[in-house]
Amino acid sequence: MSLFTTISWPRGRKPRRARLLERLDSILPWHELESLAAPLYPAPASGRPPYPLRLMVRVWVLQFIFGVSDESGEDLLLDAHSAASFVGIDPWRPRPPGATAIRNFRLLVDRVPGDAFRLAVSDALISAGADLRLGQIREPVLRIMPTKGIQC
Repeated sequence: MSLFTTISWPRGRKPRRARLLERLDSILPWHELESLAAPLYPAPASGRPPYPLRLMVRVWVLQFIFGVSDESGEDLLLDAHSAASFVGIDPWRPRPPGATAIRNFRLLVDRVPGDAFRLAVSDALISAGADLRLGQIREPVLRIMPTKGIQC
């Protein structure tokens, strides 16, 4: 059974992001990706336990597929129910990994020899006949300009 579940309204269609993530969930070699990162991932010790490896691998895939930064990856998990469901968490309980945890895992993945993580994802997409094209999501930015000293 897949970790990916979404709540849909009666006769409603799933959002585009949810459909994309559902397809990725069935295509990608999750056990292979987890086994590549497992030797480098810290074992639970005293103190705060690390996030589950499976969750962090899925967060990395989100970051890779959508081409987002660590902070934007955290925002994606907080803002998009489909993204949170894809990684296997409820976005409100417990708190999803923050930008620092995402950054630390991304740096860990960068230490995997031969860029094997990216190659495994790319090879799985190619062998499934998937054509992934990166689109563009525009995000409005609201800037409050100072009015001090400006006369109208």
